[in-house]
Amino acid sequence: MRRLLLLLLLTGCSTTPPPATGDAIYHYVRSNRDSSEPEHVVQFRPARTRIAVYKWVEKCTTAAYVTAVMDDGLREGRLFNAGKVARDGSQASFGTLALDGFALVAEVDPPGSPHFSAWHQLKSRPYLLYDFDFADLNAFLQTHRPRADFAFQLPVVWPGKGGFFKDYGQLHARYAALEQHLGRLAVRFDLGVDGDPRSAGALWIDAARGFIVEAELGLPNHQEYRDFRLRLERVERGAGPPGMRSPAPNIQVALLEIDASRV
Repeated sequence: MRRLLLLLLLTGCSTTPPPATGDAIYHYVRSNRDSSEPEHVVQFRPARTRIAVYKWVEKCTTAAYVTAVMDDGLREGRLFNAGKVARDGSQASFGTLALDGFALVAEVDPPGSPHFSAWHQLKSRPYLLYDFDFADLNAFLQTHRPRADFAFQLPVVWPGKGGFFKDYGQLHARYAALEQHLGRLAVRFDLGVDGDPRSAGALWIDAARGFIVEAELGLPNHQEYRDFRLRLERVERGAGPPGMRSPAPNIQVALLEIDASRV
């Protein structure tokens, strides 16, 4: 994993794709719906229940290093550990977020600031951590290939006077159609969020392999954004180590970006 992240970090200053091991590597751009404020988001699954995400805005700048280990059913994360990419490709961690029953519990050590704790009570499960740029949703979709409606709670890390979390309510995905989208045969789901404010959007997933082709929603998942769009740029094939798709040990560990400038 460290080798892969170091290669990704180095190629942030290069136009040559890195050699990599593991499952397919999905290159996305997250932005507002109008394409403003673009950020590169690379999602990679080194094992069945594990996810790694690497994010950067411009080449050769500080990058977030995000990984996750999902539950065995690949429906939600259990524990998150926040950090950035270090020069050697490792993760410089400064916080954890754990699922404890129906509570999300954060323990954060932001650089240059004192430790603090925060928690959020989920109204139901499963949930998606919206900060995670739908990487957890992507793992669910690739595993289950849904052709019917589904729903998740949608909390987001949102530090401010009202606390450390924001509750967007429940995200509903309604099966809509099989159609061409961005040059691929895709399954479209119409999205709706029943919280305050209410919102709507759409999700397209690759019809054959289940990965996200594009997702858009009228709610931001970071404070500097107005709304949300995640659009696929390309898919890069990894080497696919033995056992990639076989059941992995239930390691209750993950990494999630919690930007120190927001806490």
